[in-house]
Amino acid sequence: MLFNYQARNTEGEIVKGNIEANEEASAITSLRGKGLYVSKIKRKTDKAVSKFFEKKTNLKDKIIFTQQLGIMIKSGLSVVDALKALKDETSNEKFSGQITDVVSDVKGGLSLSKAMEKYPDSFDDVYVNSVRAGEKSGKVDMVLIRLAQQLEKDYSLTSKVKGAMIYPAVILTALVAVMILVLIFIIPQLKEVFDEVGVPLPLLTRIVLGLSAFLQSYFIYIIIVGVGIGIALRYYGKTDKGRHLFDQLKLKIPVMGGLYKKTYMAKFTRTFASLSSSGLPLLDIFKSSRDVVTNVIYQDEIDKMTKKVENGESISKVLKDCPLFPSMIGQLATVGEKSGNIDEVFDSMANFFDKEVENITNNLSTLLEPLLMVVMGVGIGVLIVSVLQPIYGLVEVI
Repeated sequence: MLFNYQARNTEGEIVKGNIEANEEASAITSLRGKGLYVSKIKRKTDKAVSKFFEKKTNLKDKIIFTQQLGIMIKSGLSVVDALKALKDETSNEKFSGQITDVVSDVKGGLSLSKAMEKYPDSFDDVYVNSVRAGEKSGKVDMVLIRLAQQLEKDYSLTSKVKGAMIYPAVILTALVAVMILVLIFIIPQLKEVFDEVGVPLPLLTRIVLGLSAFLQSYFIYIIIVGVGIGIALRYYGKTDKGRHLFDQLKLKIPVMGGLYKKTYMAKFTRTFASLSSSGLPLLDIFKSSRDVVTNVIYQDEIDKMTKKVENGESISKVLKDCPLFPSMIGQLATVGEKSGNIDEVFDSMANFFDKEVENITNNLSTLLEPLLMVVMGVGIGVLIVSVLQPIYGLVEVI
């Protein structure tokens, strides 16, 4: 069995970790043999269950940790002492435990980047490669501070995109909910009136009444089938074919497709600039920058660019030849190569795309409003016409 424990060592420091033992008493005995005095211990739950309830390391936790770690190291504190000071600062127990393990590994002789590499869910390739580059250049503190700034911009960018999607989602959800309520509760009452009068019903009215009757009879089954389709699509989206299909469709959505494209460019150029200024090898920069772009269509193109760079082609040429990248990126990359300031050029491009994303998100409601109004107008108009047509027929009979 695996046990989680919290204990104090001979120096009075709090230590957290896991230990394998047959029972709790054996685990405590083993820890005492290592000079640890146990204050808390509990059996680790089943992995699947614990993962379900486990609090993930969010971007805010990483930003605060990275920023403070960089400042502490810059102030003259050792990596181990800085990590010890930070491990209890986060309320996320999982992240705190990972930092504790990183402390132990660094004490044991591993480099900071190697110790962090064991936890890809908290420290991705971009993070680890940045730290590794800082270790080679002797500027870990500066790299961490720059990395914190990059994470802050990523957080801001992601928040803007998510916020922009809330408005159309709320409008469409409200429209669907209202139409379902009308079809289930109001249309059946009108049907009784039409049946009593015996007025011939137009085709559109009969279709709406049929849809209403269908929803009344099979509403629960529709929900079950809908949930099943949703789950099936979610699993299909995790397959290679599914990812390619959905990511391709994502780029073709009116208005939102353009927002996604600019978001990918902002993340790619900013990561490229950050890793380039850290002194990372060019191929590693391309590979790490690929991972921040979460669209597989773009990732495939970046893989092709990486192979071309590996074969000796220049950065500017591979960027110009890529159909998914705006031509300005290739042109400005040429300027960066000639001046030797490619990191500054890419940083300027990242700032440009950040502003583009901000402009789109700020104006998204204005851009989508006509489309949403048309959808709402058509939906509500169909219901109104289907109800009014037989009423006009009733008036003519009278």
